[in-house]
Amino acid sequence: MIIGIGCDIVDIYRVANAMEKGHMQRILTQKEQACCAHMQSKRKAEWIAGRFAGKEAIYKALSAHCNVPLCDIEILSDAHGAPYCTMETYDIQISIAHEHDYAIAYAIVQSKEMDDSCL
Repeated sequence: MIIGIGCDIVDIYRVANAMEKGHMQRILTQKEQACCAHMQSKRKAEWIAGRFAGKEAIYKALSAHCNVPLCDIEILSDAHGAPYCTMETYDIQISIAHEHDYAIAYAIVQSKEMDDSCL
């Protein structure tokens, strides 16, 4: 059963500015921070913007049913580089794209069980 669909777009330049001020550490999990720690500044800002857009898309898809803080939503990459969400309560499909100055993400959230605690 589909719980929700979410979409978000993020300006990569704004994320780069937030990185300089240390604001992104509040949103990224420790695993996400480790994934991008070795990246160059431009690639790092693009990667973080994509993750932020993904978290917002998932949040929007869940918002009618559940209040989940962005810092509790974790998006990692599989062996092929495709993003996935680590939340085990839901079946979440996520797609992230980058183009010039923007990152965009779409999320489809489905329940794994009919008796989800947030439904």
